Amino acid sequence: MSQEKRFFCLRGYMKSGTNWICRLLNLHPEIDCIGEFHWEYFFKTMESTLNTLAPVRRDKIRPVIRKELEEMVRRSLANFADPTATLIGDRTPATIHPVVIRDAPHICVVRDCRDIVVSKMFHLFNTPRVTRIFDNFPEMRERLEKFQADPWFFRDNPTELLSNEKVVRRSANEWATYLAADRNTIKQHPHLKVIQVQYESFHAAIEQQRKTLYEFLDVDPSLAVEIPAQMMPGHKTENPNQFFRKGVVGDWKNYMTDQAKEWINVEAGAEMIRQGYIESMDW
Repeated sequence: MSQEKRFFCLRGYMKSGTNWICRLLNLHPEIDCIGEFHWEYFFKTMESTLNTLAPVRRDKIRPVIRKELEEMVRRSLANFADPTATLIGDRTPATIHPVVIRDAPHICVVRDCRDIVVSKMFHLFNTPRVTRIFDNFPEMRERLEKFQADPWFFRDNPTELLSNEKVVRRSANEWATYLAADRNTIKQHPHLKVIQVQYESFHAAIEQQRKTLYEFLDVDPSLAVEIPAQMMPGHKTENPNQFFRKGVVGDWKNYMTDQAKEWINVEAGAEMIRQGYIESMDW
């Protein structure tokens, strides 16, 4: 890398808004945030392989391999990014662990679990080819066929979206597990520079939140270009069968049922209270 590069990581559970915040950060001329590479699989494979070795040999090899793998990530990101960028971001919807670039600032995006579950369900129905979920749950395949025939099916039948207990519970549980894992990683790496931002705060004060992240990344906020209309919070029209569907806060209210509420409370209620999204389980 002939030009000195700095790096940062953008993390968060899927459908938390990492894609949107990535695009906002890229409005700064020094930044190119790219993804998603899921480097964590390389590091997890490294650890599982090293664990097959004798402890003495493993302890000797680990720091060498760890350093080389981290350098590979830096070089790869620099090759994929805009060559004029001096600050390169790795956007991957994942936990902080394993820490891919140990001296890089980390931005963690958090979004209300209830909106996450709704957004993730639409994502599953929009991209059935990337998951086997519809093979495992025939009743969901019936809803998929109805949704493909009419993209407004769930708007007209809102109680159908969150009707599968296993999928709703799994999504809520994963969300809570992600956040707990990040807290644990931060404790284990006290020198890691981390900022947590809520998706909802960008809706409330997008300019101030963007400025905060630029300052966190040590770039001049005044150099960033104006936010274009298409990147402002929410979308002018809902696109139920598109990746960027709606982008609003509180959409869960349109689809929540008493059953789904109970499932989410069991799996993620305590974490929602910790994150300030609810005051009690009676929301």
